[in-house]
Amino acid sequence: MMEEHLQRLVERAEPRSGFPILLTGRQTKISTEFQPTFQFPTRNYEMALNRLETYYSFPNIKPENSHFRISIDKGKTWTMMSIPTGCYEITAINTTIQRLIEENGGKAKMINLLPNVNTLKCILDIKNENYQIDFTVDKCIRTVLGFDAKIYKQGRHEGNRLVDILHINSILVHCNIVGASRVNGREAPIIYNFFPNAAPGDKIVEIPTNLIYVPVIVDAISTLTCWLTDQDGEPLDLRGEQVTISLYVRPC
Repeated sequence: MMEEHLQRLVERAEPRSGFPILLTGRQTKISTEFQPTFQFPTRNYEMALNRLETYYSFPNIKPENSHFRISIDKGKTWTMMSIPTGCYEITAINTTIQRLIEENGGKAKMINLLPNVNTLKCILDIKNENYQIDFTVDKCIRTVLGFDAKIYKQGRHEGNRLVDILHINSILVHCNIVGASRVNGREAPIIYNFFPNAAPGDKIVEIPTNLIYVPVIVDAISTLTCWLTDQDGEPLDLRGEQVTISLYVRPC
């Protein structure tokens, strides 16, 4: 009995040979086919994320939350405007609004957006009585900035809600051949989660400090698929940027 116990300890202490799998593509979901189908010698295998590389390209301003109207003549006429799809902070949104106003015959700095770092709300400062901004339109940017659906006139206005400038709280890496992970109590094929230590537009290089292995639930691989979502399960919009996922499989 003691000998068997010592033998198991020795087996677990010995290095376990494994192999890497690399997937790369320009879509949120990427797959690779094994030809021929890879057969595991035994069913007891596990997998970990070894490395993930892409770019911080997923937008927070999109067609569904980018619209507003501007008047420069006390509300007599209105011009519909939209912030182009992209990754923005409040200062960048403000810069874009200034440009759009000037392109449509108005003056810059008459309508300003400023972050309040203490309340985490947005300040809307309208300098001139001729200028107004309409946040009642459909698919309005007010949902990001935290303002109510109404027309704002001259004066200083602070948003009624916290700014929701960054809707992604965590990136989940899914893999179709793993199990034992759960999200809010429900089983999900998640191999890793993280939030990028990078600014919008920068390269994301995620390398786990310690590999976290989850069990492989198949005894053969014909197709391996990985995909990225946010914390709510919504697909991550990479906007065509390259993503490379490195996995490591080993017996357990």
